Amino acid sequence: MLVLSVMALRGYVIFEAQSITWTVLAISLPFLIVAALRHPLQRVFVDRSPTLEQPKRQLTFDLLLYVAAATALFIYESVLNNHPYFIAGKAFVTVLVIGYFASMDSALNRERTCFLNHDLPRHINVPTVPTSRRLSLFLTITVLIIILANSLSAYSYMSMNLGPARFSLDELKRAFLIETLFTLGIVVSLTLRLIHSYSLNLQHLFDTQVGALRHIREGHLEDYVPVLSRDEFGVIAQQTNAVIDELREKEKMRQTLAQIVSPDIVDRLLRTDAGALAQTEERLVAVLFCDLRKFTSYAENTDPEDVIFFLNAYFSKIVDIVYEHNGIVNKFMGDAVLAVFPLEEGTATIDDAVDAAWDILLHSQAIRMPDGRSFDVGVGLHMGRAAAGTIGSSDRYEYTFIGDTVNTASRLDGLSKRLGYHIIVSDEVYRNLVADSQERFADLGLQRLRGKKTLVHVYGAAENEE
Repeated sequence: MLVLSVMALRGYVIFEAQSITWTVLAISLPFLIVAALRHPLQRVFVDRSPTLEQPKRQLTFDLLLYVAAATALFIYESVLNNHPYFIAGKAFVTVLVIGYFASMDSALNRERTCFLNHDLPRHINVPTVPTSRRLSLFLTITVLIIILANSLSAYSYMSMNLGPARFSLDELKRAFLIETLFTLGIVVSLTLRLIHSYSLNLQHLFDTQVGALRHIREGHLEDYVPVLSRDEFGVIAQQTNAVIDELREKEKMRQTLAQIVSPDIVDRLLRTDAGALAQTEERLVAVLFCDLRKFTSYAENTDPEDVIFFLNAYFSKIVDIVYEHNGIVNKFMGDAVLAVFPLEEGTATIDDAVDAAWDILLHSQAIRMPDGRSFDVGVGLHMGRAAAGTIGSSDRYEYTFIGDTVNTASRLDGLSKRLGYHIIVSDEVYRNLVADSQERFADLGLQRLRGKKTLVHVYGAAENEE
């Protein structure tokens, strides 16, 4: 309607009444042709391109269509209708200007449509175009359009006054003023339309970024932020995705560490530098050491792949049992497991450690070897203070518990086979058990442990029937 209004006004000023209809039809025809060709060609040249390429291709595609239509109209006006070149030029510029704004609006709508695409990339490898440069280019072109339209309008009225049909100066001034104001009104209206479309896109970008940051703050790292544009917002989306990747890796590391050490130690490992980690600290813990009997003969007569499969399944259940009783698995050593129950933090009790030992025994006895026999398991339990810290080199280290408490638990496990009991606990453990748990243990007196000079008072449970 804006195009038809402009050309009707121009026809009123320039032509007689009978020429207005032809002028309006001549200007309308290119837009009708563009509308007819746009949709089928768009499916080929725009819709099949990558998502982020579509707005740019939409703009280029529409502009080329309008340039072709404006050129055809210029030829029609100047050659077929024998109108003066300034009249044909005004028709050419009118179609081109309206086509420019229509193409920009179409590209913004295409960009908004692409926002809803669920297959958007989370990283792009092409140079981005800053938003400031896009706005500067748009404003520059808009100003040039106004200057060009007014210059062409002034030139056309000067040419009219030089021709055979001369107009008075007041008529020309009035017509020029009306056309200038009308042109400015059209350009301003179309510019406001583009600003509205662009603001909708910006609002969607802001909402997407703020929503993503809110999800990150809440700890939801399931989804990436789609890269919706090739400007600063696209860069922000990529950087946000990089942060999500880092947080995912950190969370994966946290989950891995949580299978080895307690949550408070995990936080310390993730917050502390390597130098500080080298400093050890003493903790009051209950240490559980267990290993499988008859495993050596089983491994000798079984394929290595089957051995690995069995150990993974066996250890997975052991880990679940330890976690259920508020402990942590510190390390695996062949067919042996070292588990720690933090007593100082109040997250576990000595009864949790003993209950875990009973569940491990039941789990191990439920497993059958190929000859039908069950695995025998030995469990040693001791409590005391142990040094917690990292050991290893500067390039590779692990967080572990070391000290006499750990060594004693290991020796108690080794003692279980000689004494004929599946579970052996130290006097320190026994004295801290509730009465019901104490009744399940037999007093085995003072025993000598390998590598220790003093005798250790031990108790046994689950006597070996063999």
